[in-house]
Amino acid sequence: MARPNVIPEVLRDGLVGSHEESKRKHLVLLIALVVAILTQPWLAGRSGIADATMTVVLATAYLFVIFAVFGEARRRRIAYCLFVPAFVTALAHDVLPRTMQTANAALMHCLILAFLAYGVLTILRGLLNRSAVSVDDVLGTVCGYLLAALAWAHLYGLAYMIRPDAFSIAPSIAGQLDDLHLRNALFNYFSLTTLMTIGYGDITPVAPPAYSLVWLEVLFGQFYMAVVVAQLVGLKLAQVIARNRERSGS
Repeated sequence: MARPNVIPEVLRDGLVGSHEESKRKHLVLLIALVVAILTQPWLAGRSGIADATMTVVLATAYLFVIFAVFGEARRRRIAYCLFVPAFVTALAHDVLPRTMQTANAALMHCLILAFLAYGVLTILRGLLNRSAVSVDDVLGTVCGYLLAALAWAHLYGLAYMIRPDAFSIAPSIAGQLDDLHLRNALFNYFSLTTLMTIGYGDITPVAPPAYSLVWLEVLFGQFYMAVVVAQLVGLKLAQVIARNRERSGS
């Protein structure tokens, strides 16, 4: 008679374990994104093997985005449809004939941009629909901030392909623009500093479309922080009020 009770207990333990893992999903994603962003400048442009390794590292971080951000099956399928061709075009860039590399790079920028933008919008949607906030939710908003910076970097990459003279680059780093992987790392750095409104001056927009992209990113960064902070503070206050009511009622 005791045997039927064993199965629910095992199932319950499994569910608890998966629930505990879900509480840390954005922490794992944040670590993956930081590792990918930090290793990219060190690997980019050193050799073909290093470039392929960097592509795999970034792809792994983006896989974590799929598992951590897209919980619904439909959204996850859409994310895969954007990720797989983006990964293929990134890996294929260095083995394609030079005449095809420009078109391939443009397609890669568009696919990764769509994937990252979809991730940011899903994170914001999830935050706005929450009724309670946890530490992992806060880490999720940080992940969304980094994903937005990476998305804008691909916009800058597209802008540079359309009009290279739209950016004024310091001579000490201008040589990085000749290699796609080094250029991606450079625009990731520029996008992060622009989103945080730091602006060191080593990369400067001097013509459209760079002008428009820069002020739009700054505007988005301010809007993102305002929405996120307001939502987190509101949810935290609601939790505190609900907790105090429970205590006063008991």
